[in-house]
Amino acid sequence: MLLKKQCLLGLEGSGFAVSAGLCKEGTPVSLAFTNSGIQTSEIILETIESLFSRSGVNKEDLRGICVSLGPGSFTSLRVSLATVEALALGLDIPVYGVDLLRLMAASSLYFDGTVKVIQKAYKGEMYYGCYRTRSGKVAEVKPIDLIDPKEFIEELEKGDLIMGTGLELIKSQQEEMREKGVLWREDFRTQVSGLDVIEYFLDQPEKPSQGAPLEPIYIKLSEAEINFDKRAGR
Repeated sequence: MLLKKQCLLGLEGSGFAVSAGLCKEGTPVSLAFTNSGIQTSEIILETIESLFSRSGVNKEDLRGICVSLGPGSFTSLRVSLATVEALALGLDIPVYGVDLLRLMAASSLYFDGTVKVIQKAYKGEMYYGCYRTRSGKVAEVKPIDLIDPKEFIEELEKGDLIMGTGLELIKSQQEEMREKGVLWREDFRTQVSGLDVIEYFLDQPEKPSQGAPLEPIYIKLSEAEINFDKRAGR
């Protein structure tokens, strides 16, 4: 059975904001969004509970959970995925995971050029994903990585489409981007919603209940790991 025939919960909690959505038989039912500026661990359960209480849907109605795997905050991703896996285990339902940058690229299916998604990371760097979507599906050109704004500008090519919060870090280079024949979508500075996560999976077949834990996409070490390596002289 395709997932579009089922009742699904979607969650995006890779940063300080959390978005949860419910979809039943391919139709959006409810969406909850919390951006309080505090850690995901303090708001994720509250956001999910709010979603169910307002929608009239019971957790027992769920047949799957769709979640973004990052990249993003080390702590937020760890809490987000642990919460999803615990809920799925209790309900004996599967979890479907996808990277956040691929989700954003999927919003521009059939674009003829290369889609380059950049999200703000830390210390002036950006998470960078490169995709092709002209076939109606998202194909990864190169693995997600960190890149600095200057290096990213240098590798741009004519016809590229750029989207993501990283646009804020390169907005001073707009003239150079125009000269290169690059396009950009500023409307994708906002967070991907829980419903967007569900939509990515709707045409996919269901899978068995949860097996191995999901692997979050951190890309870079957490501050705790960085400090530990420094103390260890690495």
